[in-house]
Amino acid sequence: MKLKRKRVARMLRIILVAAIYLILLSNAMVVAQRPHKSPYSSGLDSLWSSDTNILEISNDGKWIVFTEVFSGDKKKLSVKEIQGKKQFLLPESDWLNFSVNSSLFTCISKEKQLLIIDLYSLEEVRYSHITSYSQSSNGNYIAAQREEFGKGKEVLVIDLKSKSIIYTLNNTSKYNWHPTKNVLYATKETPEHSQIIRFEVEKVRTQYLFTKNKDKIEHLGLSDSGEEMVFVDTKNGVRQLNYYNQIIGNSKVLSDTLIQEKFKNFRLSDRKPFIAANGKKIIFYLQNLSPSNEGNVNDAEVWDAGDPWIGPRMTMYREEEGQYSLTAWYPESGALREIETKELHTSAMSVNHDFAVVYDQLQYEPLYKYFPSVDLYLKNLKTGELKLISKNQYTGGNFVNISPTGNYITYFKGTDWWVYNVGIDENVNISKKSNQTFCNSEHQLPGDPIPYGNPGWLENDDYLVLYDQFDIWLMSPDGKTKKRITQGREENIRYRINRDDGRKPFKFLTINPNFSSSSFDSNTGILLEVFDYKSYETGFAYWNENSEIQPLLLENGKIDQVHIDQDSRVLVYRQQRFDQPISIHSYDLKKKTKRIIHQTNKELMDYDLGTSEFIEYGLEDGTSLRGSLIYPANYDSNKKYPLIVEIYEKESRDINNFEPPSNLSYDGFNLLKFTLNDYFVLYPDISYTIGEPGISAFKSVSAAVEKVLETGLVDKKRIGLIGHSFGGYETAFIITQTDLFAVAVAGAPITDVVNYYHQVHWDSKYEQMWRLENQQLRFGNSFYKMKDSYLRNSPLQHVENIETPLLLWTGNTDTNVNWSQSVQMFLALKRLKKKAKLILYDKEGHAINKAENQTHLSSTIFDWMEKYLKNNGIEKGSPVSD
Repeated sequence: MKLKRKRVARMLRIILVAAIYLILLSNAMVVAQRPHKSPYSSGLDSLWSSDTNILEISNDGKWIVFTEVFSGDKKKLSVKEIQGKKQFLLPESDWLNFSVNSSLFTCISKEKQLLIIDLYSLEEVRYSHITSYSQSSNGNYIAAQREEFGKGKEVLVIDLKSKSIIYTLNNTSKYNWHPTKNVLYATKETPEHSQIIRFEVEKVRTQYLFTKNKDKIEHLGLSDSGEEMVFVDTKNGVRQLNYYNQIIGNSKVLSDTLIQEKFKNFRLSDRKPFIAANGKKIIFYLQNLSPSNEGNVNDAEVWDAGDPWIGPRMTMYREEEGQYSLTAWYPESGALREIETKELHTSAMSVNHDFAVVYDQLQYEPLYKYFPSVDLYLKNLKTGELKLISKNQYTGGNFVNISPTGNYITYFKGTDWWVYNVGIDENVNISKKSNQTFCNSEHQLPGDPIPYGNPGWLENDDYLVLYDQFDIWLMSPDGKTKKRITQGREENIRYRINRDDGRKPFKFLTINPNFSSSSFDSNTGILLEVFDYKSYETGFAYWNENSEIQPLLLENGKIDQVHIDQDSRVLVYRQQRFDQPISIHSYDLKKKTKRIIHQTNKELMDYDLGTSEFIEYGLEDGTSLRGSLIYPANYDSNKKYPLIVEIYEKESRDINNFEPPSNLSYDGFNLLKFTLNDYFVLYPDISYTIGEPGISAFKSVSAAVEKVLETGLVDKKRIGLIGHSFGGYETAFIITQTDLFAVAVAGAPITDVVNYYHQVHWDSKYEQMWRLENQQLRFGNSFYKMKDSYLRNSPLQHVENIETPLLLWTGNTDTNVNWSQSVQMFLALKRLKKKAKLILYDKEGHAINKAENQTHLSSTIFDWMEKYLKNNGIEKGSPVSD
């Protein structure tokens, strides 16, 4: 028996030695794979660019222009060859454009110089005192407005081939190019008269279309053919709407006298009119002549509890909308048709459609939502006939859309998408039998259910495009055909259509762009954005109607700001991650190859910026959540580190955002500033229960931190909590419920929920009640119907429980969360003799904008964390004996 024991002991020693050898070998391999990088010094912070944005790609896909932002908000403008090495560094400028043939780049510098750069010959021409310019439709000419002090306004006509001025239109402004011809229209103004000029560039011929003695001419607009125009002339404060058909030389004038024959007490307003593409219809605004408050001799503003909205919002509504009415004019017949009426005073429409969607914003108010719910009607512009589309319909962004052709109106109601057929006056629930939910439950908000999205239609309104959580669907407007074109649910991947805002913008409606919709051509192909829920990788796929989805790339980090050339051959995009400075890449859609165009902050990549991992944690109700844990730079497995927990809502995806180490931050928190100074940082996701916003945050954040503590990486006595705005509220509440955190920072927080409920957001003129009942605070109902819930989730209600040192900061011009909220919390903590500090920034709002104040805030927050997480509560630089 003893012999056996000796053998076993010897074998155990051999196994132990072998295990130790393998561990050492493994560590050596890790070190070999990831060499130790130089320690970072904060003295380098000022070297890094903070942001980079792609602005344009040339039509031929060979050039891009982008800006890079450095400290002090200094911007470096670059025009760079995508495949070659040519690059132009230009002064900070606006009005950035490539020529139609992609051979030139033009812009206006801050010094009001127009720069015309030949991208191939490298020739550069400059014109001074330029305030605006535009290219002719074929790109052969530029019209540029020159305003030199003491010399008046003039329009220069520049030949882009020779880059020289070929004509100068004196005393001119407000110019428009003909949509298809090298013809320029401009307004000429002298003390004696105003004129509209038609200038034929190639013939160098000037034609005076209108002359108005001592009138002011403005709002010149053209039809798509360029042969019909509209403008407004004003004399002695009296306006006239003018229409002119150049083909037949026919002009029409709509005066206040004619307007008042049909619309008593109304006159032509100063707002811009719009002309239809075919030149047959003009829509414009009338203004009510009824006196408002002109006779008032005091400064009193009366608030009436019987009004739908509070006094300031009612005043804004009356001034900006209530006194104006949209009207249609058909110049050929002289017919006037009212679009908006006293009863249905808001509209959404395209000037090219023969109908408008009309409604009364005040109908169901007060509802304490950001957007109103209304009864939507379709109004026939020629007959005035009204047809009900949907009752009690929420009008938030992406809830209601008019199709590009005007054949259909889509709306999201309950949990389904509906289509209203304009031609046959029929509503169809198109998503009801799809066995899939199109209602977005990820945001966990009260109020009207939110859709995942309706980006638009395929060409000719054949199919409506819809999103569920993962996939893209095509549905026929009659609801009979339903196609799921992606398989994201099976792959745990989200697919979305890329809009390429730079080249293919929305087809915005003329009135009320919130109801706009887009059109996509599935024959030429549609670029899709891809997001992997498992890895947070992002990328692209391609789809056209005749083939399956073609994956293009899926990469670590976030890809955005996509721009595609005119022939859909080349795209450029921006890529970043917390440890990968922003870079710009190109991708050849034919060859399926990518190329890096520009790497920002290249030297910063020589330093260890930390690594990350996901942590999975759960709540008592079975909810599964995720957080992103970012390791300190040059992590040492033999040490235990302090932890900073930064919170808001769903923060785990923030690892896909890059910010260089810097003290210039609007909220005082910089991830790399902490990871480069021996801190772990945790970005946890929070799950919400309606009516319990604070308690929900407490449960989710506590579960996340406990999961991290299980790893043994972090010192449980050195954990800090930080949040701004809603995250500031969550921070202030969480520390009333637990002593888990050794220190906390709350920026611009809500601390007294009941007091905040009864405040006003002065910029928007809204009561704050809507935020608590139907938005981010997630109470779901009025304070007066659930007082216990409001009090239970209010930090100030539990302030006696706080043992965590709390740093509060705010700006004294904050109208989003009144700065008094921070003051109240501080006064309570001071009275209770708790550890607290308040920083109140003068002339700063909800976020800090001045560089000197950003530096102060960031340094103060960092020192506050250092004091309680590394220095045992001793101020930095203080003697140990203190």
